[in-house]
Amino acid sequence: MKIKILLMTLLALAVSACGGSGADGGDSPEPKPFPEAEEAARGSTVNFFMYGGDDATNAYVDEWVAPRLEEEHGITLKRTPVSDAAEVVNKLLNEKQAGDDEGTVDLVWINGENFYTGSQAGLWFGPWAEDLPNARYIDWESPLVKMDFGYPVDGYEAPWSQAQFVMIYDSARVEDPPRDMEELMTWAEENPGRFTYPAPPDFFGNAFVEQAFYQITGQTEPYQGEFDEGMFDEVAPGFYGFMNDLEPNLWREGETYPETSTALDELYQNGQVDFTMSYNPYYAQRQVEKGIFPETTRAYLFEGGTVSNTSYVAIPFNAPNKDGARVVANFLESPEAQLELQRQNVVGGLSTLDPQRLPENMREEFTAAPGPAALPLDELRENRVPEARAEWLLAIQDGWISEVQRK
Repeated sequence: MKIKILLMTLLALAVSACGGSGADGGDSPEPKPFPEAEEAARGSTVNFFMYGGDDATNAYVDEWVAPRLEEEHGITLKRTPVSDAAEVVNKLLNEKQAGDDEGTVDLVWINGENFYTGSQAGLWFGPWAEDLPNARYIDWESPLVKMDFGYPVDGYEAPWSQAQFVMIYDSARVEDPPRDMEELMTWAEENPGRFTYPAPPDFFGNAFVEQAFYQITGQTEPYQGEFDEGMFDEVAPGFYGFMNDLEPNLWREGETYPETSTALDELYQNGQVDFTMSYNPYYAQRQVEKGIFPETTRAYLFEGGTVSNTSYVAIPFNAPNKDGARVVANFLESPEAQLELQRQNVVGGLSTLDPQRLPENMREEFTAAPGPAALPLDELRENRVPEARAEWLLAIQDGWISEVQRK
């Protein structure tokens, strides 16, 4: 799913008008025991609202998930594409204000700030996620699972997939890629014009800038909490200074940046720069297999860990088929569905399951790298740091635009 940094204040009036706090406002019934929900859901339809901009993920849901749900559970899965999860949150806010106790959304693919906004307005049913049978394969104590963009999940959404930022380079042109920001500065000085990154607010541009902010300020934990303007003003100048010092050695001397990650990929595949980047760790391997990237393409991680996040599914407070939604969420978390997710390289690209909790005969398939341009899952899992809270990300993005791009 395309994750965007939203201006949460756009929804503030709607949220305050709802007067809610927490998730479902405390007025929804307790979830049924799962076997009862499973039986009640047989023969029903589940309306799954999800970002529709990735054809591969759409095909996975329509052609792999949906037929198996029909065969194994008698559930018809109806996928409703949206351009952004914020559309669903706005729809639910309107229904909440109108007192509509039966909506049309059973399950929604959601992340971060949209989940938090909905939580403040009492838009989510639950808690239910930790009681699913397949939840036993998930490490609920992991900060990348129990917190979503710095906000507690508390069992109101079920992890579906994980993503992680990786650097991608051509090993035929770069023998030893830079492993941190200081090494990147040195490399760029020695190889002017051969590196660049997308300009925020492009998603991958935001990810690279966030990664740089983490490394240059030398910390990550404070950015998981509430935004501290005084602290930001204290650490941001060093970040701006570094990025401005890097700029003259970028592609086109930093006078312009690629507007999108797709534009950066084109520069890379045409040999104009030696690096690109992705939030999908298996993306490079997929591009090699398609013949788009050179066979000498490799992915690697910056030392100290790279930003990672988790995609979730949530059930609205007024979902007409909560039982069916729970069955679908449980199926999405099954080892079989998660392994196919990794094979097809969809959603975030990585399983959200803890390999050590899986049946032993499945672990190797989950953890092995799909090809030489990808990294093994164990290496990725050992080098993750969580995303900052949305307010921090917005401050980093806006600061980069005003203090770096426009200087």
